[in-house]
Amino acid sequence: MFEYEAGNVVLATVERQLRHYLSALWGFRPFIRATGQRTAVKPVRRSTFDGFMIRAPDHYPGFSGQQAARLFHAAVAHIGAHMAFTPQRFPVRTLKPLQVALISLIEDARVETLAGRRFPGLTRLWRSFHVAEPEAPLLSLPLMARLSRALIDPGYEDPDPWVRKGRAMFNDAQPNCEDPAISREIGGLLGNDLGQMRVQFNPKTYVVEPAYRDDNLGIWDIGQPDAPPSEETDVIEQGVRISRTEEEPERDQRSRTEQDEAGNARAVQLRPMEEDTGIPVARYGEWDYVTGSERLDWVTVQEFEPRSAPARIIDRVLAEYPDALYRIRRLIKSARVSRPSRLRRQPEGERLDLQASIQATIDRRAGITPDTRVYETMELKHRDLSVLLLLDISESTKDTIRGTSTSVFSIEIAATALVAEAMTGLGDPFAIGAFCSNGRQEVRYYRIKDFEAPYGEQSKCRLAGLRGGLSTRMGTALRHAGHELTQQQTFRRLLLIVTDGEPSDTDVSDRRYLVEDARKAVQSLAHEGIDVFCVGLDSGGDSYLTRIFGRHNVIQINKVTALPEKLPMLYLRLAA
Repeated sequence: MFEYEAGNVVLATVERQLRHYLSALWGFRPFIRATGQRTAVKPVRRSTFDGFMIRAPDHYPGFSGQQAARLFHAAVAHIGAHMAFTPQRFPVRTLKPLQVALISLIEDARVETLAGRRFPGLTRLWRSFHVAEPEAPLLSLPLMARLSRALIDPGYEDPDPWVRKGRAMFNDAQPNCEDPAISREIGGLLGNDLGQMRVQFNPKTYVVEPAYRDDNLGIWDIGQPDAPPSEETDVIEQGVRISRTEEEPERDQRSRTEQDEAGNARAVQLRPMEEDTGIPVARYGEWDYVTGSERLDWVTVQEFEPRSAPARIIDRVLAEYPDALYRIRRLIKSARVSRPSRLRRQPEGERLDLQASIQATIDRRAGITPDTRVYETMELKHRDLSVLLLLDISESTKDTIRGTSTSVFSIEIAATALVAEAMTGLGDPFAIGAFCSNGRQEVRYYRIKDFEAPYGEQSKCRLAGLRGGLSTRMGTALRHAGHELTQQQTFRRLLLIVTDGEPSDTDVSDRRYLVEDARKAVQSLAHEGIDVFCVGLDSGGDSYLTRIFGRHNVIQINKVTALPEKLPMLYLRLAA
């Protein structure tokens, strides 16, 4: 099932698999993102979740190959079990950190039991990661690991009375296993017993075991976010490895269960996104040129569902520019953007073919007429390129282009429609996204077309339904789009942004701040092997666009028919 060679398996290589895996098991597909890395603390090694997003480690140290792939699948399957069988969060109230940890442990076992009844293979998957032994020392962490194994592995025998008592209580509660209250009851009693045994528990160093289990943030309600945190709450957060950044919006939009007429809990799918309601999917840093440092996790990206409009709007655009479409299609089709292939035994070329030269020398000394094809050359024979078109749909795109009566937005849509139509059928993976912003907590991202989706009626409807509004926080949009491109396994990866205006936002007064941040984002993407080019629709934007993207990575147009003349420069740079 999980066929991977030895070596580290990172989240980016299995993210798409995990989404499909969750969809097949539980019928919903939350966003999956890597946990944020902090430079000042040890990276978090456990996954975490809320109702719409799962954050998992980029990789699990100590696990490689098939075992690492199985661990990723075990982790998201466990979180899916919580989403399906944990109907609401447990209030912390006056619970001690040890009780929180043990209630979480029992709840983990409870949802795994329910999931195992539906999918027995999950129990076998999870059980393979429980490796606690009965000879482990009588400390809180080893004892809790032994209890976790005892609750999932019937063949495991443990001599410790506390572990045996926990297993007996859990087994006795099986008739009521669908009731989350048993986790609170059993976990509370076991916590009291462990406290009376004088077993030390340090919530600041506690890490949930085994590695596939999450940090339990998703099942606890620690109180109102704007209330001043107490010392007790702070200790609890550390105990369950909560990684929350300053001013992060508290969204308790988790998957809920509903009660059917018989009163039994029934799992439901994630609540669909309402119109003009975004889902937070990622947080990114932002470069502060004044201090010369990055503000970690400073900006939040929210993905919004694009509105739809009739696809015939896009079809009319294509019909209006048939010559431009033909020329763009011919240009893109003729471009050979790929890894160069070496051609040996050529009659002419850039260098000598060593093997052919040696053979020719041997033949000549043997009195045989040598083959004169002793050169080699490099040639681009195939296509190996992925492209993401990123549209700036801020309020300024409603303005008309200088000296014309045409709006910037209409040129953007027309240019995107022509390029997308030209790329369809060539086999190059490409995606389309759009962005605008409303302060650092709401950088809006619209998915018009994903890489794996075909470009057809739905994509055209979404493209036609776009409307301009809000501001232009360009650096964050570039980072988010770049993250999508890093998952493409092609030789060259191109991020093509179409914009009209200088980066700006409502919470930034320094005009240079967002320009420098966007420039830093372009530099970071270049280090990841992503080419970033800009199609500028503002003739007065040369100064800041060249500052952000570089003098040779910007093309300026003020009409759609100019696109075929400008695009060759872009492809020549890629083929260089």
